[in-house]
Amino acid sequence: MENVLKLIQKGTAQVAEAGRKAEAASRESLKKKETKNRILDEIQEILEEMSFNERWFQLECDENLIDACIYQREFLKARYRYLLCRARELGIQNAPFQKTGS
Repeated sequence: MENVLKLIQKGTAQVAEAGRKAEAASRESLKKKETKNRILDEIQEILEEMSFNERWFQLECDENLIDACIYQREFLKARYRYLLCRARELGIQNAPFQKTGS
C-alpha cells in the first residue's frame, strides 16, 4: 500500500512539473508573438511616417523646413533599418521587407 501511495505521489509531482513547464513555454511563446507583432506594427508606423515625410518634403518651400524634412527622413530610415534587423534576428518573415531575387 505504501508503495502505491509513493507511486501516486511521484506521478502527481511529474504531472504538476509537466504542467509548469507547459505553462512557461506558453508564456514564452506568447511573449515572442507579442514582440513580433509590436515590431511589425512599428515597421508599419515608420513606413507611414516616411510617406508623410516625403509628401511634406515635396510641398515645403522654406529652406530651413526642407532641412528639417531631410533630417527627419534620415532618422526614419535609420529606425526602419534597425527594425528590419530586429525582425530578421527574431525570424519574422513578412513579404513587405523580404529580399527577393539576387
